[in-house]
This record gives sequence, C-alpha cells and structure tokens, in this order.
Amino acid sequence: MKKLPTTEEIVRIRRDALLNRAVEAYKFFYPTVSMVLNFESIEELGAPANRGLLIQLTTPDLVTLTQNSDTPYGLGLGDTTDGPVVVELPAGPLIGVIDDTNFQFVTNMGVVGEDEGKGAKYLFVPPGYDGPLPESGYIVKHPPTNRFLICARAPFPDPEKGKALLRTLKVYPWADAENPAPNVFVDMSDRKAVANPCVVDGTIDYWHALKRALDMDVPSPALYNQYGMLADLGLRADRPFAPDAELVSILSEAAEKANEQLVVAAFADDAPERLVWPDRNWEWVVYSEGDFGYYEKNFLNLSVRERWFYQATLETDKMFMHKEGAGSLYWLAAVDADGAALDGATSYTLTVPAPVPATQFWSVTLYDLDTRSEINTPQFKPVLTSLRDDLAPDGSGGITLHFGPDRPRDEVPWLQTTPGSQWFAYFRIYGPGAPAFDGTWKPSDFQKA
Repeated sequence: MKKLPTTEEIVRIRRDALLNRAVEAYKFFYPTVSMVLNFESIEELGAPANRGLLIQLTTPDLVTLTQNSDTPYGLGLGDTTDGPVVVELPAGPLIGVIDDTNFQFVTNMGVVGEDEGKGAKYLFVPPGYDGPLPESGYIVKHPPTNRFLICARAPFPDPEKGKALLRTLKVYPWADAENPAPNVFVDMSDRKAVANPCVVDGTIDYWHALKRALDMDVPSPALYNQYGMLADLGLRADRPFAPDAELVSILSEAAEKANEQLVVAAFADDAPERLVWPDRNWEWVVYSEGDFGYYEKNFLNLSVRERWFYQATLETDKMFMHKEGAGSLYWLAAVDADGAALDGATSYTLTVPAPVPATQFWSVTLYDLDTRSEINTPQFKPVLTSLRDDLAPDGSGGITLHFGPDRPRDEVPWLQTTPGSQWFAYFRIYGPGAPAFDGTWKPSDFQKA
C-alpha cells in the first residue's frame, strides 16, 4: 500500500524531478543556446540584422563549432519582427541555408535551393503574418520564429573569388525593396571572435543565455511541450528569471551532468549504426534510417540530434544525406585504430586511397575536443584539402597524411597538433561518389606513427 512520503523525502523527490527535467532541457535546447550566441556575435562584430553579412574563410582564430576552411562563408541575421525580409541571391554557385532561432531548418538556397543557382529573391514573413504578399517575383518562406540565420558558402578554389560573390548577396526589409540601403560586409579575415556555446558549457551561464534566447523571439509552435520543461525551471519569456539558491544549485548540477552526457553522445557513442565500416573506427556524424538526419519516420532521434549539435551547427538535409552525388558527406574520427582518444602529443598517419570519390573536392579538418573549433597551433593550419594542398599519391598508390606535434619531414602533407589537448577529425567529401558508400573505397584509421 502506497504512503505519502515524509517531508524530507518529498524535498528530495522534488529536487530529483527538477534535476531530471533540467538535464533533459539543457540537452534539448543546446541548439537554441548555440544560435543565440551566434546571433549576438554577428551583431557585435558589426553585421546588423537585415543589413549585413560577415564574410570569412574560417581560421583557428574564429572559435565556432566545426566550421571549416574549405570555402568562404557569408553569415548574417534576418529579423522579421518589423515585417517581411528579403534575402536576394545572385546567380552563381552559392550554397545557402536558412535556419530559425532554434536551428530548425527553413529552406535551402542557391544551387541546392529552389532557384537552382539561377538567383532569386527569397521573402521571409513573420509568424502569423496576414498582410499583403507579392503575386510573383519572390520565393516566399514562413519561418516559425522572427529571427533566422543566413548562411551561404561559395565553393571556389580561390577564396577571394568566393568572397567577391558573397558580397553580391543582399539582405533588406521588404518595405525597402524599391531602394534598399547598401549592405554592410564585415571581412573577418584577420579578426578573432568567439561564437560558440563552449563558453557556457556546464555552467549556470548556459541558462542565462537560454533566457536571452526566449526573450528575443516568439515561441516556436513545434517546441510547445519543451517550453513546459523550461517553465518548471522558472524559464519563461514573459517572466523574470531569478532563481533562488536552491534552484541555482539544481541548474548548476544539471548543466554539469548534461554537458558530460553530450560529450559522450558526441564522441563516445556506442550505437552500431554510427560506424561507416565494421573494420574501421570512422563514424557517421549523423546517422538515421531517413534522409533528413535525426528526423526518423516516426520519431525525433534525440540522441543523434544531441550528438550533432554538440559538435556542429546548421540543419539541412543536404548535410545529412548518405547518397551518391548528394550534398556533402561527413565522417568523424575521435579515436585511433586502437580505439584510443586522438592525442595532441602523439604522431599519426592517415592513408587515403587514391582517387578519392569526390566530384568536387575533399578535406580532412582537425578540431579541438574542448571547443569543437579548428585547432590553433603555431602552424595555424587546421585542414588538408584537395582544393589547395598538394595531395598527390605516394609510392603505395595512396595519399599518406601526417598529424602530430612535430613535422616528420618537409615534403609531406602534415597538420600540427598540441601536446596536452585532445582532438577529433572530420573527413568531408563534397559530391561523394558511389565507392564512398559501397565499401569499395575507405581510408585507414589514424595509425600511431
């Protein structure tokens, strides 16, 4: 027969319930916190909403979640609070994506979008908008939030040509369409910046960042249930967030536990389907039974979603498809051939069979495990890419890449690592061919040299 718990037991049970709620809320809203820190950084760096873009070929001085130095980025902030906003793309080989405040997919643009690289005006309207809309001339989209991230890539071997094309992209309020103000383009080539949730990982600061995200935008209908978790924790857009000492203790403990769980989900996953090949330690960064990442047919795969957003940013099917010729392919290596964590004090080799099945190009990028951003070493080089590096086959017919704190010899392709830190690698193939999927082509694991 059940009995009402004692007063002391009730206090403990209530605390446990809030702690569990907070751990799950932390993990679920990690993309939202990641996005608000990106929004704040974009504006602080001088690119105002609806008027500007950061133009960058990412370097180790830009601390962002697994961005790469393959081709330039254009990054901006759209905000429909005061009315519809236009993103005008020029014709050309731009690859673009729009995500909302919670890093949920809105649309692809450019060669992967409805304009197919021919150029177009995309019109983004506010949630619940019932005003006039153009009858033609625009591709109309309805984000569930007011704010949205604009991300465009220009895949040119010459980064300067890519940057030049990105500077022809325009963002402006639809109300100003007849005479829009000139855009502000901020060149990030030689600047340092941090737009990364690592600065709040595992701390009470995470919850304050999440509160800022709630306050800056309207709630997304898709997250109705999840906002209930936050309300239990005193986090609501329409109320002050003033946790007492006990709630601060709970939220701080939850942040630590959740961050530990995210590290394991990202880099120590044990799901068999994560492995690309049974005889290698390379993993799919995102894996599922469907074509759109963690959006399975009948459920949202929370574990894979957590894994992705702790490592990276952006949500688009073009990054998640495991199909020949479709978008780009992402493989993760966090351990060597023996299953040991990749260590900055150890030298490794990676053998890549030639030719690599890429219709465009391929690259290997190293990231710091703590910040999940490009490793920053005296060499100041985080990537080996077929776009710009001499990656010719050696005597074995393959391409041997070297990694470690000291250069093995001058003529070999090598990336420097830092003793005392751990790292992981992304192998990217743009326009992957069939051998990347059917097992007839596969790189080695990282081997201790």
